[in-house]
Amino acid sequence: MGAPHPKAPWVPILLRSAIAAVYGGVTIFWQEPTLSVLALAGGLYLLLTGVSLWRMSALARSCNVPQVPAALLVSAAVYAVAGVVTAVVQSATVFAFVAGAALLVGGLIEFAFWFRVRKAFAPARDWLITGAAAIGAAVLMPVFLSLAESSHIRALLGVSGGSAVIIAVVLAISGLGLRHDASLAPESKDARQAVN
Repeated sequence: MGAPHPKAPWVPILLRSAIAAVYGGVTIFWQEPTLSVLALAGGLYLLLTGVSLWRMSALARSCNVPQVPAALLVSAAVYAVAGVVTAVVQSATVFAFVAGAALLVGGLIEFAFWFRVRKAFAPARDWLITGAAAIGAAVLMPVFLSLAESSHIRALLGVSGGSAVIIAVVLAISGLGLRHDASLAPESKDARQAVN
């Protein structure tokens, strides 16, 4: 099996989907979440989401989509920094506000660029839903800090994990669909010449 084409949009889409699915699974199936589970799992999710957005930025750059690579790099940096801060500080309040801020910034960037580039850049077609899921989680997370400590840890994991599940499902469908469409596309001229 050869390396994927550098403009293959399904690679970073499916990477982000897998990251979100694992985090969503952890938030659903962890029976008695503690503050360290919230901080470490949430921090790792944010950090790896930043990595997947960095890969998406490289894809946007190779596709010559104006302004998107820089915006995705900003989003990737915000997610990565938020991930490190939440993992190191290990506070429910810090998680609610720092992770919430990262989700808000990332969601707003996706939402804005969905309007601008969804016809020119295939991955942007999903950003209406993924952006809305991230923004919704960002708005709700600080609200749950008023609950008792054990309840607000579960609530923070539930809200951020619920957002991750929505993102994972949407991106999995999109990424697998794009991968399937690419496999049905006729071979490129270069590929035909290589065979001959």
